[in-house]
Amino acid sequence: MNVCGAKTRSGTPCKQKAGWGTDHVGEGRCKLHGGCAGRPIITGRYSIKHRLSLANKVQDFIEDPEPANLMSELALMRALLQDYLDRFPDGISLTMKSIGHVYSMVDDISKLVERINRILTQTALTMAEVQYLQARLADLVVKYISDDEQRTAFWDEYRASITVPGSSRSALVEVSTGEDS
Repeated sequence: MNVCGAKTRSGTPCKQKAGWGTDHVGEGRCKLHGGCAGRPIITGRYSIKHRLSLANKVQDFIEDPEPANLMSELALMRALLQDYLDRFPDGISLTMKSIGHVYSMVDDISKLVERINRILTQTALTMAEVQYLQARLADLVVKYISDDEQRTAFWDEYRASITVPGSSRSALVEVSTGEDS
């Protein structure tokens, strides 16, 4: 008769039948000593399904066309804060521990907003760069478009394209067109 044979807490070999309590009775360890350990884990941290799901998520992040765009993370953090606050009924005062959680969440949100702002300002054009580009554009238009009607049509379309939607304001500084308007 085959026995489990695994070392017990007392240091003696287990005397259960080999494979007792498992789907492989007569072979290997009993269920108390890892006999069921060979089966794939269905749920939890070590499951194959979880690892595949995690690998797919990692691949999605690698293929993200805008990896520096943190707006979805900001929205998630704000939603979690609101969800936490919604758990407290109106008129109930918060405990110091709860206030600490809220403060920590608000602090994390403000840090992310600062980080997003830093990313946006690092990639934004300065006013001097915008003015240089506009002056260069005006020079090129004067140089390559000799027909006054075409030049006027170009500048009209250009001005229309840089107007902020829903506003009469131009998105950029007014360009000297070289015309006597």
